[in-house]
Amino acid sequence: MSEATLFSGGNVITVDRASSKKADSVLVVDGRIAAVGARKDLRSQLPGKGREIDLGGRTLMPGFVDTHGHIALFGLDALKVQLNGAGTKQQILDRIAARVRQTPPGGWVVSMPIGDEPYFLNANTLRESGQVPTRAELDAISPDHPVYIQAPTNRVPNFAVLNSAAMRAAGITRDTKVSKVSRVVLDERGEPSGIIEGAVQPLYNADPLYQMVERAAPRAGYEQVRDGIAALAPEFAAGGTTTLLEAHLTDPEELRAYAELLSAGRLPVRIFYTFEIDFTQSIDEIAKFLRTVRFAANGGFGTANLKVVGVSIGLDGPYWHGAACNDAPYPGPFGDTVNPGALVPWEHYIQILKLAASMNFRIHAEAAGRGSISIALKAFNEIDAQSPIREKRYVLEHCEFPTLEQIRECARLGVAPTTSTNFIWGKGAEVYQRRLGAKYADVAIPMRNWIDGGVPISQSTDWGPRQALFTLWQSLARHAGLTGEVVGPSQRITREEAIRCFTYNGAYALKMEHELGSIEAGKRADLIVLQGDPLTCPEEEIRGMKVDLTMLDGRIVHGAA
Repeated sequence: MSEATLFSGGNVITVDRASSKKADSVLVVDGRIAAVGARKDLRSQLPGKGREIDLGGRTLMPGFVDTHGHIALFGLDALKVQLNGAGTKQQILDRIAARVRQTPPGGWVVSMPIGDEPYFLNANTLRESGQVPTRAELDAISPDHPVYIQAPTNRVPNFAVLNSAAMRAAGITRDTKVSKVSRVVLDERGEPSGIIEGAVQPLYNADPLYQMVERAAPRAGYEQVRDGIAALAPEFAAGGTTTLLEAHLTDPEELRAYAELLSAGRLPVRIFYTFEIDFTQSIDEIAKFLRTVRFAANGGFGTANLKVVGVSIGLDGPYWHGAACNDAPYPGPFGDTVNPGALVPWEHYIQILKLAASMNFRIHAEAAGRGSISIALKAFNEIDAQSPIREKRYVLEHCEFPTLEQIRECARLGVAPTTSTNFIWGKGAEVYQRRLGAKYADVAIPMRNWIDGGVPISQSTDWGPRQALFTLWQSLARHAGLTGEVVGPSQRITREEAIRCFTYNGAYALKMEHELGSIEAGKRADLIVLQGDPLTCPEEEIRGMKVDLTMLDGRIVHGAA
């Protein structure tokens, strides 16, 4: 017997070709959209056993398609001591002490960085006002458990905090000097205060002082990866995200965890995935790896709920860390001028991409800087000359400051780029405005240029905030989180364009626009119900708008009917 639901009495944002509100009701049958129209017309099509849900004037729209999210990576953070909203030293100590009491003797207690997620914009303010615990204060609540308050990965300079047990385990003393930019901070007695500062983070600087701590701290195992995904995925669903692409920084164990959770009925978000290529390996080793995962070529492999869609490879890191490959030297995080090259030498990079292309993998190329975008497009052009790539929709990730010429190249090659206006929130003041200056800031995350250039740019949350509606709002507001200043106002887009970038365009980037991304008959019923109307409400209300209901294939994964 079929299952049918009629949503009626609301505002329906269809994101069809006209991208307009042209209906008040949607009929869902067996997990797919059966019809879109007026209540009086659709009621007659509702089967006798079907139900009708009165939207009460609320908004029904497609679920958000996040083309560069990180559930697995940030899921591990969800298992750590949470310091979000802890604005005093005592609150920080109380939260850590609670975890110490739950931890077996000698076990590590690891917390999130001091400050508020995701960019910890208030971390330095808390430190300057004396709200960071000292080593002695951490020792008082945890003399035997190593305590490690991590440094934020997405800002530099930064700082972490350790107690004595953690410093002993890491082999850090007052005399430790292993890095030009990081150091052990001493107190007034010349002893370690517990703070280590500088470029202390895991991904983009590989700082030796940080590595000392990481080698000592426990590594996450498969169970932690799985449990982290299970803890965090519902947050994305609650924010209206129905589909998410794990685009890079991936590991096959994460795919295993997703599969286990899907099998157990505990995965409330549709997951797409890429296998990341380790470019430090030889071309023979990479060829062996690609042959192993070649089942995911030729259009991908998996189900509608969990699918591998290609391979990914990174060329650079963020501008914040001085790790982006740019088109000119630029100010680094420590007052120096930096001009890093790509992480992968050109000859090796083009070999890898041509090899992947010859096996018919779709390529997802991470490229934050203008220089790395040029390198990726040069490689795409060489592949295209041998075999056209337009229908394969290669992906460019991040794309912080693409030039108009690079945008034209993407349009010509049929590239489906992904980006995030969240970068403006996290980096707009300190990096884009202060360090890089107006020449870059005025065209940071250039949504307007992408759309006017005829390129189907898609949105993502990346480092966060993880609420899709916040990211949508940022497409309009373009606020720097630290100062509130507007960054690149000429790159603002309309509300309808912002919604399309986060729904239909995301589905297009995944080659799933025939199934997802709009409310049209025949498509999967990935739907969300919003308390307000993002097309007509005051702009500021969009960022905090509540998602009352999230449905995946017509099945409720958040909220209640």
